[in-house]
Amino acid sequence: MKPAIALQGLLLLISISIALASVSQNVNVFVGTGGEGFGIGSNPPGAQRPFGLVRAGPDTIGDLKYFVPFNHFGGYYYPDPYIRCISHTHMVGSGVVDLGTIGVMPLSRVPTVADITLEGYTSTFSHANETGAPGYYSVFLQTPAVKVEVTVTEQVAVHRYTYPSSNTPRVVLFPVSYAIDTSAPAQGEVFINTKANEVHGWMLLKGSLSARFGGYKSYFSAKFPAGFTAFGTWSGGSIKPNNNKQNGTKTVDLLNIGAYVAVGSGTAPLEFVVGLSSISVAQARQNIALQVGNPARSFSSVLAETQQIWESQLSRITIQSTTAPADEIPKFYTALYHTLAAPTLFSESGGVYLGFDSKVHNVAEKPGQSNYYTDMSIWDVHRTEFPWLNIFRPDVMSDVVQSLLRMYEQGGELPRWPFLNGYTGCMIGTHSIIVIVDSFLKNVTNGLNVQEAYAAMVSAATQPQKYAGRDDLQGYLSGGWVAFDVSKTSASETMEYAYDDATLGVFASAIGQNQDATVFAKRGLNYRNVWDAPQQHMCGRLANGQFSCPLSWLYTFDEHYIEGDGEQWRWFVPHDTPGLISLFGSNQTFVEQLDQFIDYSRNDPYNILPNPWYWAGNEPDIFAPWMFNYAGRADLTQKWTRWLILNKYSSQPDGIPGNDDYGTMRAW
Repeated sequence: MKPAIALQGLLLLISISIALASVSQNVNVFVGTGGEGFGIGSNPPGAQRPFGLVRAGPDTIGDLKYFVPFNHFGGYYYPDPYIRCISHTHMVGSGVVDLGTIGVMPLSRVPTVADITLEGYTSTFSHANETGAPGYYSVFLQTPAVKVEVTVTEQVAVHRYTYPSSNTPRVVLFPVSYAIDTSAPAQGEVFINTKANEVHGWMLLKGSLSARFGGYKSYFSAKFPAGFTAFGTWSGGSIKPNNNKQNGTKTVDLLNIGAYVAVGSGTAPLEFVVGLSSISVAQARQNIALQVGNPARSFSSVLAETQQIWESQLSRITIQSTTAPADEIPKFYTALYHTLAAPTLFSESGGVYLGFDSKVHNVAEKPGQSNYYTDMSIWDVHRTEFPWLNIFRPDVMSDVVQSLLRMYEQGGELPRWPFLNGYTGCMIGTHSIIVIVDSFLKNVTNGLNVQEAYAAMVSAATQPQKYAGRDDLQGYLSGGWVAFDVSKTSASETMEYAYDDATLGVFASAIGQNQDATVFAKRGLNYRNVWDAPQQHMCGRLANGQFSCPLSWLYTFDEHYIEGDGEQWRWFVPHDTPGLISLFGSNQTFVEQLDQFIDYSRNDPYNILPNPWYWAGNEPDIFAPWMFNYAGRADLTQKWTRWLILNKYSSQPDGIPGNDDYGTMRAW
């Protein structure tokens, strides 16, 4: 489906064109950084380019002694009073903690032992002295009294720090072992090259997802415009002045290693660059040289270039209205901005990237591929974000499809949630199939090897997989459902596999594999095997055919389903909505039940806990408002989509009803 954007009480003329005036000013990068409980958007507000690896910005904390991971999946939580660190990598609206690698913080003195702890370099700040815009972030850190500004390219951050007085040492700390989850850094190493005015090194991160494939090694090179007047390293609680090398490995205690440099003193802003790489320090230097120059261009020059890139993207859609409520246009452009934050461009300068086989590859190896992407929460993004990018950025989606096939080639399977250079196996389904087929049918897959794609998808749907396989595969293939005896979330899995198979059947038919098409189309009806007709709901089913339904359809933490309850999963048949309607007996019954499902959600206007009815902040039921169209009631689709836009989304920090999940909620 291609849902139209509907806004209550106004008529918006939306056209693809180049705007005459700046639209970037309508973006509020702090939307999605607040909220409570399950209503936290988890978006990072820092500087990045569209799809850039570097998302440089602040990580915060509410209490110096207690860190609440649930509030900090994106590193930053708007209600917090402290900034722990400025780090260079962040997840985008996810529901797990990872990244926050390669931290930096300014200091207004040569550090003492008290300054090299996380509590020591953490600073208070005020939103009154904080600014964010596409490609730019700035904050006044009250503890060192330093103004921090940062802008970016795809793999490079450019920092500009303004210190308080002419005799203040301009010190920069590099807590190499910092990460959002402080228990995640496993190893690290840092070097200070005084001849090259450079700090470089790496950190091995084993976070919630990255640990699943052995960890992620993040390399960096930080280059300064002048020599160091003081420098040193630290390890544990010991500072080593004039030492230029430090390494460490996590044992029982948290890893704490880092380096510091002082670059003269004074109030003139200090500019320096930090290049990142997933391959090597040498490649980090190459990214700096090719993206900002060597010596580096000025902060203002890089910022202007980055802002123009954002403006060229955002201004492709212009909104002409004299009656729009004050926050509707900012709400729209902020959502558009967030849809361009991910997936992550993982290929670096020169086209090189670290593959799923832990080897260095080049995008030039495959015809039709320009870039390599990763960080795809496919269980989420296949619903709204990727269909949107198929329309708005088909070039990106063409490369996404090629990237999925390179993962298959180098790692042996299509991924479920590819993260950095590895499989995570996170969530359920084999929805890479949907991503590939959707792009193929929309004719945006440049240079696609159709037979390779088909072989990869058939393997995902019919063969055991090590990292992203289907539960109870043989039972599903032979009986038509995932047995509740094998997997407690059998109803959700059966429904998702049916969606994947129906989609694969469409692809098979399109390429002339008619016999296979018939088989997969039949499996696409397997959702009916978990429909308990007397209960009028989807239920788990034992291998012997007996149903296992939950005690309540409205318990969102029920183990019978994935991230939802029986009411929410009742509607997940996006590939055969007419068939689902037939299970209700009539269009009228279907409409009445669906209308009640969304209407009753208004009884809980908050997002702190999962809504047991329509849950706007999560994925399983987000297609539901459009399903009225299939039952002849487009008016109810219009009614409820407008109501949701006006009541569940805003231009405030809590303006997203749940984790953005790499653009899924914003693309909705």
